[in-house]
Amino acid sequence: MRGFQNIVRIDIVEGKESGDFLWNGFVLLVCSPKVLSIWEKYRAFETYRISVLGLGDIRYTGVVFTGRGGPFDPVRSKAVFSEESDESGRRVVLKQDGLYFDESYWDRSDLFTIDDFPRLPILTARVVEEMKKTGVTNCRYTPLEDYGNLQKLIASTQREKPDEHSNS
Repeated sequence: MRGFQNIVRIDIVEGKESGDFLWNGFVLLVCSPKVLSIWEKYRAFETYRISVLGLGDIRYTGVVFTGRGGPFDPVRSKAVFSEESDESGRRVVLKQDGLYFDESYWDRSDLFTIDDFPRLPILTARVVEEMKKTGVTNCRYTPLEDYGNLQKLIASTQREKPDEHSNS
């Protein structure tokens, strides 16, 4: 999305209150000004304009992380792949126990993605702590070691006190 100049339009199809993130069928990362003010000092992202129909004057911005973490490590992630390849010729990860990557390729950005999961935003612990302190809503913080493990994810969700906007 580098250099993207157009406005992306998002229609509200459910929910009456907006949080600090707007989750959508396009798998776009859409954030409130509150989130952007936290992330501003980390500078590992680009933005584009979003038009949200049905929310009045609330301003949201589309975000693309530019920080890179390198390739997915299927061995450490205990990935189980499909037998068949998808239309791009790659086998799909059916399940995994954690999300690990080759850290020798990580550019040490606090906001980044990994090659095989480009739409999955990954934040360092210090960013997560700042977001929690600031009261960012409508998101879940999943440790990478719990990613893809349904039992661990359910257990961590039950330990956390969800806020009134948490639904992702």
